[in-house]
Amino acid sequence: MYYNALRTRHDTVTWAPLVHGKGCHPKHSFTGVLLLHITLPTIDKLVSRGIVMVNRCSEDLHHIFFSCGYSTKVLSVIANWLSISVSSTELQEVIQTFLSLSLSKKQRAEFMAMVYYIWKERNDRIFKGTCSTPEMLCFKIRSHVNLRLFGSL
Repeated sequence: MYYNALRTRHDTVTWAPLVHGKGCHPKHSFTGVLLLHITLPTIDKLVSRGIVMVNRCSEDLHHIFFSCGYSTKVLSVIANWLSISVSSTELQEVIQTFLSLSLSKKQRAEFMAMVYYIWKERNDRIFKGTCSTPEMLCFKIRSHVNLRLFGSL
């Protein structure tokens, strides 16, 4: 009783079913929430705050997520696997496409894994100097989701 009186109530957000649920790994969901709130720390954001001063090209979430040729290829493969038609590579339109569908838990998990692994690939390229091909990344995504849902992950 006291708990309900003290806690603040918020309306359910439309993207909650996409991000949360069985099959979605917590780190994938967390990255997805940050993406949906446009708060993932890109180089552009860090430079604007005076945190990082690097001599690199501009980078924002709209570029990383689906304007970049690399992520567009990954999106294309994942959408094909999920039998989903994605007509745009604009971040908000891709999100709206996935929100408008009634997705299975495996489809939600693959979408969230795709977001996480694209973000991880970007970080690995910047901080570790490593890179994977889009095909390798898609294989990691599919393997992780299958292990999580049907294996022991």
